[in-house]
Amino acid sequence: MEKENPYLNLYLGALKKPWSDYCEALGKKPGAALKEAIEQQLAKAAKNPPPPLRQTGEAPDDEPKVRFEILMTKSEKAAVQERANLERCSQRRWIIDAIRAGLTREPQFGMKEIDALGESNYQLLAIGRNLNQVAKAMNEGRRDSVTIESIERLRGIIDAHTEKVSTAIRASLERWNIE
Repeated sequence: MEKENPYLNLYLGALKKPWSDYCEALGKKPGAALKEAIEQQLAKAAKNPPPPLRQTGEAPDDEPKVRFEILMTKSEKAAVQERANLERCSQRRWIIDAIRAGLTREPQFGMKEIDALGESNYQLLAIGRNLNQVAKAMNEGRRDSVTIESIERLRGIIDAHTEKVSTAIRASLERWNIE
């Protein structure tokens, strides 16, 4: 095996004189300053990895799927089967969810979580309806110690949560295009 050359040859052309002058003003050799700049850029890149991909829109149902084959050990296959059983989904669905979670860093819910989120949304919507009834009574002059502004603020929080949960459920159940 050939040993890798640790040297970098760089043609600077007209930049050589300004670079040399700049390094001299810093009290550094041009090569040492360049090495330091490269080290700083690499350290910065390591601290700021590229952002995750994001789900941008639903993929059409008729969009053809692309076959992708992977080979696993028996223990990996057994572990995937066990996880898929726990999540009440197919092995294929579990693997796709794991890949999507890695690409987007967004949750991909199993059926248990989807059921819980659906129930959460149902309860929040019921609370919202009850708050609307209280607000209506207050608007009709039947005042309590609760203010209209506090109810409207709470309703806004509930609406935002309901939308967020609905989006999470849709993202988990449907296939989306990824950019």
